[in-house]
Amino acid sequence: MGFRITTNMSMNTYRYNLQNSNKKLSDARDLVLTHRNFNSYAEDPASATQAFRLRRDFYQTNNQLNSTKTAYSKFNTAWNNLGGVVEKMSDAVARVSSIQGNNGTAGESRSALAVALRETAESVIHAMNQQLGDHFIFGGNDALNVPFEWKGEELYYRGINVNSGSMEKPEADPVPDWMDDLKQKRADEITADTWTEEDEAWYNYYNHESIKAPSSPEPGWLKIGDPDSVISQDPAYTLDAAKKEQEWLDYYNHKVDQTPRADEPAWAQDKKYFDEFGAPIVKELVKDGVLKDPVDSEWVAYYNDQANLNKLKAMSKEEMYIDLGMGLKENGANNPITGSYFNTALSGVDFIDYGVDEDGDPKNLALIMKELAGVFDKWNENGQRYVPDKYKDMSYQEVQDILNAGGPEAEEIKAFHDEYEAKAFRLMDKLKAAQEHTTEKWVDLDAKSSFLQTNKERLTTQSKDLNAQVLDIEQINLAEAITQFSWDQYCYNAALKVGNQLLSQSLIDYMN
Repeated sequence: MGFRITTNMSMNTYRYNLQNSNKKLSDARDLVLTHRNFNSYAEDPASATQAFRLRRDFYQTNNQLNSTKTAYSKFNTAWNNLGGVVEKMSDAVARVSSIQGNNGTAGESRSALAVALRETAESVIHAMNQQLGDHFIFGGNDALNVPFEWKGEELYYRGINVNSGSMEKPEADPVPDWMDDLKQKRADEITADTWTEEDEAWYNYYNHESIKAPSSPEPGWLKIGDPDSVISQDPAYTLDAAKKEQEWLDYYNHKVDQTPRADEPAWAQDKKYFDEFGAPIVKELVKDGVLKDPVDSEWVAYYNDQANLNKLKAMSKEEMYIDLGMGLKENGANNPITGSYFNTALSGVDFIDYGVDEDGDPKNLALIMKELAGVFDKWNENGQRYVPDKYKDMSYQEVQDILNAGGPEAEEIKAFHDEYEAKAFRLMDKLKAAQEHTTEKWVDLDAKSSFLQTNKERLTTQSKDLNAQVLDIEQINLAEAITQFSWDQYCYNAALKVGNQLLSQSLIDYMN
């Protein structure tokens, strides 16, 4: 029994085979054009999954590489800027040391050095305000605003006085009236003698207006039991107040450098009146009516000063987390694991310091130089000594005549010179310490820049390796792909020829 093949059957079979050949040709063409082993996940799920993971790592590595390049540019620029600061400082410190190493009668002109120190202080702040693009390098976490700003002779970092922490606690209240009434008591009650220049010198010494005791005999004003004592004659002097009175007595006798301090107010023990940095919340104090006298306002100012110091400390330790391929991880929200990130924040006050020391001198590099310049301004080149302003323009002989004549003026010049010479040498030592601090930070920057350079090279190599792995999985053998494409094209052309013959026969059948 025969099987009849109809034209429709032939056409259907032909159409199916032609479409299949066309699809194979199209797939082969895509392989040649894209150079990929597969163009959809379904074609090769295992390879596609592996390729996805590799590409994810590749993109992540490239992001880390770009971040490293940006960080390196920032740190390298910061290192170059700070290098200029260190160089200028080294020159200034060398010139200061040439004075410090002499006996005070030789060395470079202090007046000229005062000008150089001020110019160097200005250049230091200019370097710390350097920008990279639109961002300030030493702005910490606030890189969009100028970090340092001069306001007169005071320096501010992001709106906070760099010398914060210098304010002393309010003085004890009430202050004994010994010294306020001393001149009148001396003249009218104790003795008929007039107020002498020696009296004035001792009065200034007791009030810490001078640090060196006069050479004249010490009066008995502040000695209990002495006929001239103003303490025992003061009606405010009682046994109950003896402790506070003794604190003032120790201050006047230079046994302590600070005046007696007032007791802290009761509201200072309540944390609700302070913010996170320890600054008083004035509106809460006013609302509760606890600001009762002027001393309370002084305490508010003191606490604000201490809060500003705390803010500067926080700013100096600011961190800006960035992933540079060290496996950035967190223990919790905003609590990254140390060592898994790189800190790109550069705080200016961390490099040139802030606050004041135990002597009340600034720690900031620029302010130390300005303070030292102010001391050198008091130097009389002719007299080769520090003198008050009224003796500044005198000749050497004029100064010597005053010193040889003796008397209050000579004592004033000698005390002033001793005080300023001690301050000059003290600040010279602190300038060296500040230079060493900034130099250490500069060396630390160099180490971090070197790390970033090494990290950039590592990530570049890692990126290339990942790209090679991706290509091994996704990239096709081009020779094989072209051969397959040629064969599929040949098959497709052959199918077209068969179709021509089939179509011609079907048309004749139809015409018959």
